[in-house]
Amino acid sequence: GAYAVDGRTGAAAQVPAIEVEALDPTGAGDVFVAGFVTGTLADWPLADRLAFAGLTAALSVQEFGGSLSAPGWAEIAAWWQRIRTLDDQDPTALERYAFLEELLPTTARPWPLRRAVPTIGFRQ
Repeated sequence: GAYAVDGRTGAAAQVPAIEVEALDPTGAGDVFVAGFVTGTLADWPLADRLAFAGLTAALSVQEFGGSLSAPGWAEIAAWWQRIRTLDDQDPTALERYAFLEELLPTTARPWPLRRAVPTIGFRQ
């Protein structure tokens, strides 16, 4: 999870961590900061910035390799769609991420998501 205090406004927020199975933590902190800065530049409330940062970091640790694992909007949208369909989902968690509705694309991409290919092969 994360806790932050806005130095300008004095607002404080705490957001619990999203439980995921971590595969590779490389770059998760960088992804967290990038998510937080994205929200800050867009002037989101502090709690939304923390939630978005935590979400992007949680999604990133589920993939291999630093910048290659940083999620894009398509991955965030897929997570949001999947999490909303779970029968046993905590309603508080759904409320916490409801701000995503206004941010995510409303239509699916007509082409597949393309990712950079790692230059170092992974052994099985």
